[in-house]
Amino acid sequence: MQAVDKLKRDLDSWFGQNSGKADNKAFDSLRTLYKRALGNVPESTVAAVYTTFLSFFASSGGRTGQNAIDWLGGVGSLLLMDYDGTEFSRPEWVEIREIVTIDSGDIDMDILSYVLTQVMEHGGI
Repeated sequence: MQAVDKLKRDLDSWFGQNSGKADNKAFDSLRTLYKRALGNVPESTVAAVYTTFLSFFASSGGRTGQNAIDWLGGVGSLLLMDYDGTEFSRPEWVEIREIVTIDSGDIDMDILSYVLTQVMEHGGI
């Protein structure tokens, strides 16, 4: 099983168990699960992605609930250098670009290059 497939399965499982009753402990466990899946991605990058996810998850429009989980998995696929084709809006691509370039001194250059190539191909640059 590919790392991105395991990540997406784990995210879906978390959502299935916590969709209607997620509390701080559940969100902490999700963050730990996500960080573990991304391995060598800097903590600051994971924190920025996760903060964006939380704002989506709690919002009243756009990417809420399962859509926010899908976004988190899609960004994870980019950071794992195995983009799964998740559809992102142009503003979301711009947000992803900003997240990875803020940490460009800490993030692995191969990951940075891969993500920026995907961002460019999808109109986020």
